[in-house]
Amino acid sequence: MNSAPVVAPIVEGHGEVNAVRELIRRIALELCDTWVEVAQPFRLDSGKMRKPDELAKALRLQAARVKGGGGVLVLRDGDDDDVDCPVALARQLAPEPALVPVPVEIVIARHEYEAWFLAAVDSLRAHPSVRDDATAPTDAEARRSAKTERQSMMSESYRETLHQPKFSALMDLHAAQANSRSFRRMTHAVEKLLAHAPG
Repeated sequence: MNSAPVVAPIVEGHGEVNAVRELIRRIALELCDTWVEVAQPFRLDSGKMRKPDELAKALRLQAARVKGGGGVLVLRDGDDDDVDCPVALARQLAPEPALVPVPVEIVIARHEYEAWFLAAVDSLRAHPSVRDDATAPTDAEARRSAKTERQSMMSESYRETLHQPKFSALMDLHAAQANSRSFRRMTHAVEKLLAHAPG
């Protein structure tokens, strides 16, 4: 019996530590029909995430958790003033293949992880803190501060560590795919890691 592939995430925020585990599991099961083991995420704050040496160290640590199929997924916000193209930033962050012994996928949430919630906000109305009239904006990724926009649709203060995991468990993945290019990139990255068989 083959063991499940392992995805070992690297994230920036405290809320993403639990949220990304839920999100990767859901993408694997609901969109890829695959069981996945999600390793404990490694949190690398935004300052260190932007330092190649710090990111390389985190990549090596997470790569060691992938014993068979799968790989490392790096997720960071694209909220820098100089980030015009998430694809270009992902290429810039990608390590040399020889430096990391497992596949690595880089995902840039434009502009923030919370933009994915905006893209699927209609499905979040089931959560008691989300207003019944919350509606997805025309272009969820155009919002420079998705957290602020998200807050305007809620009846209580938005807290990353509380709401990110709950919203990640509740959001409609198909709606997020339809309304967010960077979320489509996230699902594609997970799919590629799941397809990687042990060498």
